Amino acid sequence: MPTDGGEAIQLTWDGGWAPLESPDGKFLYYTKNLQATSVWRVPMGGGQAAKVLEGLSTYVNLAMADKGIYFVPLQETALASSIQFLDLQTNQIRRIASFGRPVGSGDLGDDSGLAISPDGRWILYLQADQLAAELRLVEKFH
Repeated sequence: MPTDGGEAIQLTWDGGWAPLESPDGKFLYYTKNLQATSVWRVPMGGGQAAKVLEGLSTYVNLAMADKGIYFVPLQETALASSIQFLDLQTNQIRRIASFGRPVGSGDLGDDSGLAISPDGRWILYLQADQLAAELRLVEKFH
């Protein structure tokens, strides 16, 4: 729906999650699922949707920039992950950084993920250095 008011326009016809507007306002990017998903785009005025990326780890590990998309792909191994960049003009993907531990979120209840600063100079990401839990025995809890 236009911000000034008016009629709403249906942009997706086959579902969609996590919508992001392109910086130039021409496209709406969205994922098909919440995890292990693909990224699609559709013109803001309506039209045919097109797949732009396959293999996104989870919907929160996606950040739009002026020239492309930063993303965390599906983990290469149990202990290795990376941040990559899809250049939307050349359709080429390049690795920005590699890590020896999981990066990004895989939990649906977690709202953390990948973000980029408005000037495009900084990337913010979640890195879990330690996961722990405590088990406790409660006696006579009736």
